[in-house]
Amino acid sequence: MMKKVIFFAYLLAFSAMGFSQSFSKCHFDEYLNASLQSAEFAKKHAEFEKKLSTSSFQKSETVFIIPVVFHVIYKNSTENISDNQIYSQLAILNEDYRKLNADTSLVVLGFSTADVRIEFCLAQRDPQGNVSTGINRISTNIDNIGTSEQYYVIQPAWDRTSYLNIWVGDYGTDNLGNNILGKASPPSEPNANKDGVIINHIAFGTSGSAQSPYNQGRTTVHEIGHWLGLYHPWGINSVSCAEDDLVADTPNQGRIYFGCPTNPRSTCGSDDMLSNFMGYVDDRCMGNFTEGQKTRMRNSFVSVRSNILLSKACLAVGLDENAQQLDLSVFPNPANESVTLEFGQSFSNSLRIQLYDIRGREVLKLRPDQLSDKKIQLNTSGLESGLYLLKVQDGKDFFRSKLTVQH
Repeated sequence: MMKKVIFFAYLLAFSAMGFSQSFSKCHFDEYLNASLQSAEFAKKHAEFEKKLSTSSFQKSETVFIIPVVFHVIYKNSTENISDNQIYSQLAILNEDYRKLNADTSLVVLGFSTADVRIEFCLAQRDPQGNVSTGINRISTNIDNIGTSEQYYVIQPAWDRTSYLNIWVGDYGTDNLGNNILGKASPPSEPNANKDGVIINHIAFGTSGSAQSPYNQGRTTVHEIGHWLGLYHPWGINSVSCAEDDLVADTPNQGRIYFGCPTNPRSTCGSDDMLSNFMGYVDDRCMGNFTEGQKTRMRNSFVSVRSNILLSKACLAVGLDENAQQLDLSVFPNPANESVTLEFGQSFSNSLRIQLYDIRGREVLKLRPDQLSDKKIQLNTSGLESGLYLLKVQDGKDFFRSKLTVQH
């Protein structure tokens, strides 16, 4: 409760200084503090933090691919956002989490900028295995669907072990009448039907109903950071220099910044990182995650959400995995510079070897005239680290399996 009081005090202070604040950027803190009143949630959250603080994680640069389903909850044509608005948001996610965004130039020298090595793809199949576009549209007449948490009633989350669920719609307003822009569940969320991210359509993507100054997709970038275990730079329980976000290379911050403040600003004896995606500044003034935030997100993902790496959701229907009729061994897996395929039998001149990336694109293909014996070596040095599907077909016999490339 103290966090909420201090947060609103800052909003009132900004208003008194002449700034008009009509947005409540994120309701993660309110959601987390309210959820911690539940004994079950509090226990899971404590277990999650203890695991992150006491476990030794193997540092890996493997690119994690996260299948995404967008649940568009709408009452009118404005809220029923276009596919293009959704695609623009997906593009921003893949730029920001891979440090491909041009506005890393906003990051003050001395602060780190991290390629988180996480990518997002639209789901190509639903939980029943049917073809999907990754966009699930649901019409409703229910009012206040965000503030009353009706999103989860109208559309419960798809299997959270296979998808990142993102609900998009009209999120309503907070106690001061400010538009709520987003909210996320932490990795410790015990309710599978509520696990995911909610985004107000006016702060989603870069086109359509998205409104300035939150029309560059950074609200979703921010909320997914929470979903992957990050807190705000000013800490967890209150806005003070005594609070910490549990990331070593983000300085303690005793103030919440809105708009586009100029550097440098200092509140806790060191410069505040105004450009960080987990702050509250306008979209155009954000630019980075830090190396410490990258480590925490990836460790959170491995600790709690790693089952998503086994998801088939981004594979086109028909590219079924782990089916085997050929006597074939594949090693090493994960592969680095190359992978060996060793056949236990002779193959015919109709043999085909194909490798698909997680989006279903063919990245390698071998024909029979390129094959000579029962042991074949595939060059994987030019492939991005990540998850692939290996498909081997010899007449009616086939072999399909996941292959991880890790440089």
